[in-house]
Amino acid sequence: MSRILLIILILLVLPGCRDQKIVEELGFIHTIGYELIEEGENSGKLEVTISLPVAETLKQKTITTVVETPKESPIFLNKKTAKNLVSGQVRSILIGEKLAEKGVWDLIDTFYRDPVSRPTVKLSIVKSNPKQLLSKDYSEYQMVDIVIENILKKEARLNTIPEMDIHKFAKDYLDDAIDPIAPIILQSEDGIMSDGIGLFSGDQLKTTIPAIQARIFFLLTGEFKEGDLLIKNEEEKVLFSFITNKRSIDVTLGDKEEIDVKLSIDFKGFLLEYQGNKDITNEKEIEALENYIQENIENQIRDILETMKEHQIDNLGLGKYIKQKMDYQTWKNLDWPKTIDRLNVTPSVTVKIIDTGMVK
Repeated sequence: MSRILLIILILLVLPGCRDQKIVEELGFIHTIGYELIEEGENSGKLEVTISLPVAETLKQKTITTVVETPKESPIFLNKKTAKNLVSGQVRSILIGEKLAEKGVWDLIDTFYRDPVSRPTVKLSIVKSNPKQLLSKDYSEYQMVDIVIENILKKEARLNTIPEMDIHKFAKDYLDDAIDPIAPIILQSEDGIMSDGIGLFSGDQLKTTIPAIQARIFFLLTGEFKEGDLLIKNEEEKVLFSFITNKRSIDVTLGDKEEIDVKLSIDFKGFLLEYQGNKDITNEKEIEALENYIQENIENQIRDILETMKEHQIDNLGLGKYIKQKMDYQTWKNLDWPKTIDRLNVTPSVTVKIIDTGMVK
């Protein structure tokens, strides 16, 4: 009887040992970075860097290779490690600025079509070299993978960067009425931080919006429903928290091929902080402060629109509203967004301060 129990016990343990061995032989890729090489014998090729967790040390190690196309990277990366690399656990794709400026669709399409890859893989532009960002030994971080993931989640929640994955980027890229965007991150003396929004024309990075203007951008897209806005100049500083926000976009087609767009944003909120010369216990002074906030936001909206006109891009998706006003052939003949300079955009911001509290 005891012999039978021993045999059963062995049969139960052996498959577990085999499974454990298989897991130990796998290398789960969590973050992968791509950059375009512009100099030397590998000019025009891609530098690919992956980050692998090392369970024994609670740290990570990086592996780098050079390839001609994104599809080649698994072959060459596998040659540099004894583990069998698995890409089904990739959480973040980091793209260097140089590659982003040349075009990223071939790279994103590789992941988009891969049945193993998840469509929720996060996409970011690195304002430096992804290899340097992943390879640096950060004393304050153990796992850079987790830090990057947490930064992207937190800053997207605070509306300072977009929450962008390969599915949404591909969706916007394939839509003829909007251009994609992506978060910008960088390596600083203090570690890793977000640095605004990258604006694309098709699959090419054209320009960026600084972090301080990001929330104004998301006000325009309608994604920023409530939160804090910092408005300041040399004389005044206002930290305004709004609790309701209504945004509307009205399009009117003119007689001379001009397109009139009215961007209306109405919100109410309260002051968290005010530094300046106004007496915020006085009703007229409060109205003057409301006008100051309105004018400041309207000017920032104009700056964003001028940036898009300069680069002939539409990352706000204004084309979607224009497209609704036209038949199919008229829309195609418009050749959007190359004709975005035909827009006459009127921003209209209404601010209502419902509580000042003790903030002076």
